[in-house]
Amino acid sequence: MSKNKYNKPCAFCLEKSEYVDYKNIKLLTPYITKYSKIVPRYYSGSCLRHQKMIARAVKRARFMALVPFVK
Repeated sequence: MSKNKYNKPCAFCLEKSEYVDYKNIKLLTPYITKYSKIVPRYYSGSCLRHQKMIARAVKRARFMALVPFVK
């Protein structure tokens, strides 16, 4: 189980998630700010591995027009 600087466990590590799906918008919305930016690691509490998966999934969802680029 990966932990960040503040000892808050990663939510994806607790679920033992291997993949962050870009089609699951309900999962991605907490990791996007109101200005459609990707939330940084120190706010989201995710580990580096899952943060990179989240960023990749958000970018793919934007490209597929599931999530807007700007609000």
